[in-house]
Amino acid sequence: MRKYAMFAVPAVLAGSMLAWGVAQANEGDVLYVRSAMQQEVNAATNDLWDIGNNAMSDSGGIDPAQMDDAKWAKLENAAAALKLEAEKMAAAGTIKAAAPGQEKVEEPGAYSMEDVQSYIDADPQSFRDLASGLARHAQAISDAAKARDAENAGLLVGEIDQVCEACHAKYWYPQG
Repeated sequence: MRKYAMFAVPAVLAGSMLAWGVAQANEGDVLYVRSAMQQEVNAATNDLWDIGNNAMSDSGGIDPAQMDDAKWAKLENAAAALKLEAEKMAAAGTIKAAAPGQEKVEEPGAYSMEDVQSYIDADPQSFRDLASGLARHAQAISDAAKARDAENAGLLVGEIDQVCEACHAKYWYPQG
């Protein structure tokens, strides 16, 4: 009898842990867009713009003479961070406009969180596709930074606003 009990307890514990792990995985599969944007995405994008704006050439690109290894590394790291967050958005199983308790928070000129949620719910695949596009764009910036390609990096950093705006116009801000 004791032998069975020794095997039964670990089996029950393993089953419980497996069920708990699945619940945790499902819980972790929720993307709270507003939080992700305000924290990780904005930080990475601001770092990209900081480098691009402070090393700007007369033609509006990045001036390689104003770049050093630390700036190239910062550009590459910011692009990698942006890519990671965009990939998380693209892969999220459940997309929520705002975290619990933040659904009523509103910003002047922006859709309500309820409206944003309704737009996401109406076309979540487009949201994921736009996030994938952001991830590809961020990878291109990272590649240009690794190659120390100032012209291409400058163009890509300059285009990031358009990439972001494509999603914002559809899901976040009223078109007028």
